[in-house]
Amino acid sequence: MNLTYIEKDLPVEQLNLLAKKEGNAKRPIYQIHKWWARRLGSVFRMLILSSFLGEHESEGSLWQKFYHGANLKGKIILDPFMGGGTTIVEALRLGCKVVGIDINPVAWFITKKEIENTDFDKLDKSFSELEETAGKLIKSYYVTKCPKGHHAEVMYVLWVKKVVCEKCGNIVKLFSNYLISHKKDVDTILCPDCLSVFKIPTTMKVVVCPDCGKKFDPNRGVARRGRYTCPSCGKSETILQAVRRRKSPLDTEMFAIEYYCKPCGRGYKKVGREDKELFEKAKYEFKKNMGQLLFPRQKIPLAGRSDPRPVNYGYRYFYQMFNERQLLCLSILLQEILKVTDMNVREYLLIAFSDCLDTNNMFCKYESAWQKISLLFGFHAYHPIERPTENNVWGTKYGRGTFIKCYNKMKKAKAYALNPYEMMYHPKKKIRTLEKVQASLASSFEELLDENKNALLVAGNSENLAFIRPKSIDAVITDPPYFANVMYSELADFFYVWLRLGLKDTYPWFEPEQSWRDEEIVMNEKLGKTSDVFIKGLTQVFKQCHTVLKDKGILLFTFHHNKLWAWEHITSMLLDTGFYVSSCLIVRSEGKSGYHSSLGNVKYDACIVCRKRRSAPSAEDWSSLVTKIKDYSSIWVNRIRKSGMTVNYVDLIVIVMGKFLEFYTKHWPKVTSGAETVNVHRAIEDMKTVLSELTTYHKDEEETHDSIPSTAEVVTPLKIRAREYPKYRKDWKTRLEWVNGGTRALVSQLIERVGNELPEVFHMPKYRWYYFYKGKSQKLESLFAVLTITKDKIHIRIGVDPTKFIDRNNITKIYKKWFFKTRGQERDFSISKPEQLDYALELLQQAYSFAG
Repeated sequence: MNLTYIEKDLPVEQLNLLAKKEGNAKRPIYQIHKWWARRLGSVFRMLILSSFLGEHESEGSLWQKFYHGANLKGKIILDPFMGGGTTIVEALRLGCKVVGIDINPVAWFITKKEIENTDFDKLDKSFSELEETAGKLIKSYYVTKCPKGHHAEVMYVLWVKKVVCEKCGNIVKLFSNYLISHKKDVDTILCPDCLSVFKIPTTMKVVVCPDCGKKFDPNRGVARRGRYTCPSCGKSETILQAVRRRKSPLDTEMFAIEYYCKPCGRGYKKVGREDKELFEKAKYEFKKNMGQLLFPRQKIPLAGRSDPRPVNYGYRYFYQMFNERQLLCLSILLQEILKVTDMNVREYLLIAFSDCLDTNNMFCKYESAWQKISLLFGFHAYHPIERPTENNVWGTKYGRGTFIKCYNKMKKAKAYALNPYEMMYHPKKKIRTLEKVQASLASSFEELLDENKNALLVAGNSENLAFIRPKSIDAVITDPPYFANVMYSELADFFYVWLRLGLKDTYPWFEPEQSWRDEEIVMNEKLGKTSDVFIKGLTQVFKQCHTVLKDKGILLFTFHHNKLWAWEHITSMLLDTGFYVSSCLIVRSEGKSGYHSSLGNVKYDACIVCRKRRSAPSAEDWSSLVTKIKDYSSIWVNRIRKSGMTVNYVDLIVIVMGKFLEFYTKHWPKVTSGAETVNVHRAIEDMKTVLSELTTYHKDEEETHDSIPSTAEVVTPLKIRAREYPKYRKDWKTRLEWVNGGTRALVSQLIERVGNELPEVFHMPKYRWYYFYKGKSQKLESLFAVLTITKDKIHIRIGVDPTKFIDRNNITKIYKKWFFKTRGQERDFSISKPEQLDYALELLQQAYSFAG
């Protein structure tokens, strides 16, 4: 049997760099609407492409097709868990026909709008009409006056929740601090007594209010970590206890406004009488017209919730997650959108509307350091906060997540679909691929086979694929659900209840009250969905895929998990469904930043390539296979590290278990140890020893190496120190040793790439170290990096010619040019978050690249 390129190898060294880059800034098409755990387009493009190229294709030819396009016309790809549509989009770009299935209607709708065609002229015409109707009315509810008396637009309204003290009856505003905005030299704060808004130097620790004379610490509020203390009587209790006493969501009070004034620009102000009256007017209009307004009335489902917080905090209905002005304006906007007669245009306006819900609710906070609103679903959860932020629903010149910003984001996504590109890592530029994401949707599989159709999307259950011809699919490429308690339907319900108002009369799958379906494959003990139930559903889907897959086709899925029992279930499932793993590649799946990219999370996917088992396997001794698993796992660890990436223990689990799947399933059931057959459970148990040996081996190899540490040899001890670090928070001496090792490792990684010797370390007063080294390039007289370590942060400055560098007022021309080119890459890195060192290293590399 001829192998495909992916069964031989993948150029992961370069692909990981692209994946890491895309992980921090996904392609425009995947930003059209929120969906969770999206896979990376660059990775899936490479997976699809290498699944159809032969094993003898050169790496150069592979990259040529990756960047300049390939025509896979005639190939049919199935994704039974399409989610946010990555497989579907990338396969269409490469000329394939696609079948995408997802049980969640929101995922179906998002993917549909990612790939459908649109007419920009019609879209803009409808938007202009919308602006004249809904836009003008909504904007009238978000006006104010700047401190100089000019007409201004409200960008954000800052609110605070409040409780009544059980002991003294005092009303307590739940401020954790009194900071509104934090910039380099100036903080904007408010007075806890009179709520005046004013500016102070960032270094000021004790403040006197200029209006009422109140003396206070702006960093010390009354609420902290879910508790509050009454400033009048000292009574302390949890916020949750206060909610339970009240039996409903806490009241809120607006305390500040960020505005945009054309003459004055952006600014902050204290809430005035007119601002309160305007909100009361909106509140009155909402209550008066409540029966006719279009907003969801569904209760938040209680049964089997994996995230009980909205209900625990008193929220019983979805509409309670919004204030009255938001509900009024969102209802007005939705009603006008549904009046658009062109169905395709209406749906694109609807998806922009749904997308803006993520930042137009009372579960969003204001990011003081960045001067913008956060997303509700920055985390995969509903997180009630004490200081919610109200966005301007329609939008202004500035701001994030408004309807006009989401509309423009949607247009950018569709523009990318018509003219997609791939990013290069070095040099950092875009290459247009001369492809298009344009779907001609079929209503059945038979219609898909028609020459003029290229996509079939199904909002349903993949456990029954009888509508697809047996042995008609060339490849199944998917990212299946993992053994986790993240219930996407529970999260998607937030969008579903609004989308349903505009789609239930067109699509039957939007008729139910919620997006949850009993057949959803998810682990949820509260609903009786145990790991056995989960694997039973997944097994049925893979059996169906086996039926519709051509005999020489491949099934490729991505998977990661940090628990061995999950890998045991996956192994058994593959064997039960008639597949074996022909190859397993390890590819980066996350960026270097973000809420879910912390040290303890897996950052790599095992790309598991499966074939139908069509002949009896050869027998193999288990000890021989264990040796191969260890050897090949070590090779992959080194490949990843030499590409500049880090590998921690949970990543090592993915690498080892991926190689285990490959070697064990190829020879099952003829894997023996002496006269005994090695079953799956016994084999998985033995992998614990393999993981322990590999962890020790790589740690010892790094710590005993005499030469300058390479990237691979530096990172693991650094990460080990990071895991051990919390134990030593009170031990200042040990803490300094940890910091010293971390910063030395950081600079060493850059120097190893440059080829210079390790710099001297100068011990300076106040526990500071300065690192200097000189480059050998004639173009580079001397490149320097200064890392200043204090008790709680690492400060990094990068430039050239350290002999002339004294401070910001004495910067050489070349440094100044680089400094402004990179917008001043001088910043702090928290010692308590050592994963930020990855970003610090990137800054060092940028400086070196610029200097030549």
